[in-house]
Amino acid sequence: MTGGAGAARQPAFTLGLNMSNVVTTLSSVEEARALPQGTVVGDPHGGLTFSDAVASALEARSFGGWQEIEVAPGTSWTIIVLNR
Repeated sequence: MTGGAGAARQPAFTLGLNMSNVVTTLSSVEEARALPQGTVVGDPHGGLTFSDAVASALEARSFGGWQEIEVAPGTSWTIIVLNR
């Protein structure tokens, strides 16, 4: 975020993401491990769609971990980018 004291906080950058390409369901750790590098996984439910084991497998493949993004005013998704 940018902006000094008293200034409105602004995002440091904006990311365009085609939400139709986001993987929203994974049923197993094996399925999570099989996804190609660069895949974006997420949901509008704070990542709660994924089991703890699947979430852990995804986290092991990400440099940045889970991120909250606003896809439209008042609509947020939690996503993770698979970098490895």
